[in-house]
Amino acid sequence: MTRTRRSALPAWIGRPAQLQPFRQKNFRYLWAGFAVSLLGDGMMFVALPWLVLSLSDTTTALAATGVVMAVTALPAALLAGTWVNTYGARRVMLAADLLRAAMLAAIGLLSLADLLTTWYLYVGLAVFAAAEAAFVPAFNTMVQALVPAEHLVGANSVDQVIRPLMWRLIGPALGGALVARSGADWVFVADALTFIASFVFLYRVSAEREPLAQNERPSLLEDSLDGFRYVWKHKWLLYAFAAGAVTVICVMGPWNVLVPFILHGDAAHGAQTYGLVLAVGGVGQITGALLVGGRSLDRRTLLWLYLAWGGMAGGLVGFAFDASLVPALIGSFVINAALAVSAVLWGALLQSAVPRAYVARMFGIDWALSQVLVPISYSLTGAFAGITSTGTTLLVAAVGGLICVPAVLIVRQARHIPEMRNF
Repeated sequence: MTRTRRSALPAWIGRPAQLQPFRQKNFRYLWAGFAVSLLGDGMMFVALPWLVLSLSDTTTALAATGVVMAVTALPAALLAGTWVNTYGARRVMLAADLLRAAMLAAIGLLSLADLLTTWYLYVGLAVFAAAEAAFVPAFNTMVQALVPAEHLVGANSVDQVIRPLMWRLIGPALGGALVARSGADWVFVADALTFIASFVFLYRVSAEREPLAQNERPSLLEDSLDGFRYVWKHKWLLYAFAAGAVTVICVMGPWNVLVPFILHGDAAHGAQTYGLVLAVGGVGQITGALLVGGRSLDRRTLLWLYLAWGGMAGGLVGFAFDASLVPALIGSFVINAALAVSAVLWGALLQSAVPRAYVARMFGIDWALSQVLVPISYSLTGAFAGITSTGTTLLVAAVGGLICVPAVLIVRQARHIPEMRNF
């Protein structure tokens, strides 16, 4: 009689949708490394402003770090899909981990030796940002390769649970404590070690599809442009990218610029109040991921995606009318919960509905758009609020998102996905 092999994992693993992918060893290795590196990044982004200001005590130097990282991340994100198709997602991720570890270690050690200059820091951060932009599309392609179609929603919801825990809660707390105790330079060294750990875990991931055959790959430029042609040809993708872009412009700038500005100008509130708003947002993100993680993809998934994007815009309404703490907390929870729902569904849709050869390119385009649109949203917010008022800016942004995003669903091509792996 044939005996069925029992899993070595506890019986409860796999009952919640988010845990089912962890039954696979390779997925556990993948996320063990990524979680550690997210923890390190949460520490680093607390230490980064202190390190920059120790070199050049100006707001210009601090602002330039974001510009440098965004400018270098953009081309890397657009080329990431071609690199994944050429070398394989695992190799791209391993290279990205080594590059990030090297840059962070160099920055930290040079600072400890009092040899770090602002320009050295900018070069290191530029390489770091480019490697990060290449890593993200490769990571999402790897998830598609490792996880069965029916578990993709749960697998993507893992990101929206672990990321806020490591990157927004635990990492910043550890980073702040380490900066206070030992200095910002040691945080960079510690973050470098987390990427070494990520490399070790990722190296143990054994199951991955082979890179596309040479005769299937055009030139680097042609391969990159082909991704945009694919979006144009498949209208559901085109409309979804457009709706997501409207959401980023309407929500990210107004919320991330005006909420701290208003709370900072209110004598009754301060940094601790804004920290509470951010913490509630983290709770909302985790809640949204847990709620949507048990869903399976179906014909209504696109509807839920657009509703989530509309929900992000709707989260601005309360604070637009009443700029006090309670509406800020409610808005933070709603916006981040809707953000998590949209991120989970969007990732699972791309992994299910897009052919393997285009998956990394779609995630690369998505990453590149965010790098472009977030600064635009911030600039428009500052300009519009200077002309009108903060409340009017928030209200106009909310109405714009609530009208424009759901309106896309009127177009039939925006609601219809011709091919889905599990429909």
